[in-house]
Amino acid sequence: MTPSDSSSDLSDPAVAPPPRSDQLLDRVRALLAKAERTEFPDEADALMAKAQELMARHSISDAMIRSRDRGTTAEAVTSRRFTVDAPYASAKRTLLGSVAAANSCRTVFLGDGAGGSKTCQVFGHPSDLTMVETLYTSLSVQATRAMLAAPVPPGDTARRFRHAFLLAFASRVGHRLHEASRAARAEAEAEAQSGDSVSVVLAGRDAAVDRALRQEFPRTRSTRSTATSGAGWQSGRRAADMAGLGQRGIGQHQRSIGAG
Repeated sequence: MTPSDSSSDLSDPAVAPPPRSDQLLDRVRALLAKAERTEFPDEADALMAKAQELMARHSISDAMIRSRDRGTTAEAVTSRRFTVDAPYASAKRTLLGSVAAANSCRTVFLGDGAGGSKTCQVFGHPSDLTMVETLYTSLSVQATRAMLAAPVPPGDTARRFRHAFLLAFASRVGHRLHEASRAARAEAEAEAQSGDSVSVVLAGRDAAVDRALRQEFPRTRSTRSTATSGAGWQSGRRAADMAGLGQRGIGQHQRSIGAG
């Protein structure tokens, strides 16, 4: 396709050129490394939210530029496969789904693998998939570390407690990431001055991901894991509220995640 001679209105903050992907990853890594070092949960929370906001704004800016410049080739939807390692692979799979959903991606569970692992396929735009991989790798390491450090209360079992811990961690972190993404979308919508609305453009982008998933998997059904340990759920939720993203695994693009 030949690029159009028309150009985007780069004075509009909602369509300002996004940073290069490698520059963005460097900024995100710096934020997450700082979150790992801080001893203050509130600061770690703010740093993680900022990292998610940066990623969301990058995705929004790229989508708006492609919408304004009709000659620009649309970023094709693709997919990546992730192997989620045992133990507690079902709960770790939920964390992957939470991170993916917050970054405009969709997750399909493909089946059980060797040694109790789970295989998932995540659909999304390439830049979003890279961010999902970066966040998920870091969060799964931190979740496992926090889970192993949490004492199992008397009368509970380690398996029940830790499964519930990871499910709660995934639920709470997913909520925090969604909040950061929603804030970035609202800010971009408020700053937009002309042309297609941010919500319309992003809805089209999300629809493209849904179409790609349905094309490969016409029939899917929702699944969910349940927690049977209230203490594990509360402990995992507290750990998620204090989550900063660690340095281990950042940028390594490894898709076999989380022994613990």
